[in-house]
Amino acid sequence: MKKLSYLFTLFILLTAFTCENEALEGEFANDENPIVGDSNPDLVGSWVLLEMNADITSTTDFQGINFTSEFSVAINESDYILNFSESNYTVEGDYQLDVSTTVNGETSTYTDSYTDVQGSGTYSTSGNVMTVDGSFIEFTFDGMPMDVAQGEQSVNYTLSADGQTLTFNQNEVQNTNEGGVAATTETISTSVWQRL
Repeated sequence: MKKLSYLFTLFILLTAFTCENEALEGEFANDENPIVGDSNPDLVGSWVLLEMNADITSTTDFQGINFTSEFSVAINESDYILNFSESNYTVEGDYQLDVSTTVNGETSTYTDSYTDVQGSGTYSTSGNVMTVDGSFIEFTFDGMPMDVAQGEQSVNYTLSADGQTLTFNQNEVQNTNEGGVAATTETISTSVWQRL
């Protein structure tokens, strides 16, 4: 059961950090001056990850068995770069993932380091919304890549007025019911990137 809870934790993390529901402010785009088209030229370039924090609460019902899981996740130590071209992005580098999990009242913590991570995908923007095909942060579990959350995602983002800080914020509730598993997941997360 413990291994299943860690696998479930990573699945939730992947879902949470593939950039969903985040906002753009500043002089680059707003309700009066939306950016229209396939990409926002102000994003093009390299961005280094400064920090990422998330709190995730999931309530799951599997064949009549209910359990609640709470996760606190942080990336504080990283050398991780996000590169945007006009319609594609790449990620590369290293980061340390600190996770605290509480499943049905039982808490555990662990730290995992990811080195030489590489990934890529496509993106487009329209107004405050970025559509991403892929994920910015990759994970593995017991040596296996966790790519279950790959695919097209919608994300809102914030770009500072001077164009030097890119922030993704998420405050979302997801309800799923597939294969006899009903889950409600609330995610509150932030990642901050600085232009190189």
